[in-house]
Order: sequence, then structure tokens, then C-alpha cells
Amino acid sequence: MHRKQLDKWIHGPHKKSYQPPKVFVISCSGLSQYLLAVEYKHKLEPICVDGNPIHFASLEQVKEELHRLDVERAYLRLHNSYDEFGSETVPMYHDIELTLTTH
Repeated sequence: MHRKQLDKWIHGPHKKSYQPPKVFVISCSGLSQYLLAVEYKHKLEPICVDGNPIHFASLEQVKEELHRLDVERAYLRLHNSYDEFGSETVPMYHDIELTLTTH
């Protein structure tokens, strides 16, 4: 999904039943890069600029971008890259709600 599309989705006219998009910050354990994605039709779509997914070097940069987009709630999705074969008892990822408020 292009960043402009997400911006229109968030700032466009809404019905009373409007649910804001669920935004994810995706990272793998051991990596220091973060990717933004939005849940659309039960799938995660990376947020792109000029056809390329947006990458960030720190969570602070991600939070600044989320503030620019007026995203009120986002989730950090951490993938376990060390579990190559998966396990039925251990989830492949963990979602943690990010605190986006500034003081």
C-alpha cells in the first residue's frame, strides 16, 4: 500500500462504524531495521514510497513517521528468526502495542 493511500484512508470521510487501520511495525530478532505495514483484508501490506517498502533504522524514526501519518495505535511485530522450522507451541511472532503519545 502506498503511503498516500494510507494517508487518505486515515484522513478521509468516515462513517460512525469506522475502524482505523491496524498498523504494524515489523522486525526480526537480531535485526535493527523496521518496516511499516498495514492490515488490509486480513493480510499485511507493506507501506511503500515509489514502489519500495519504507525501512527505518530505529523505533524513534518509526514513531515520528506514525505521528506524521496521525496513526493513534500501532503494534510492534517481532518475528523469531531463530526458529527456522517453526513449532506448534511457540508462535512465529509476538505483537506488542507501541506507546505513541508524546509529552
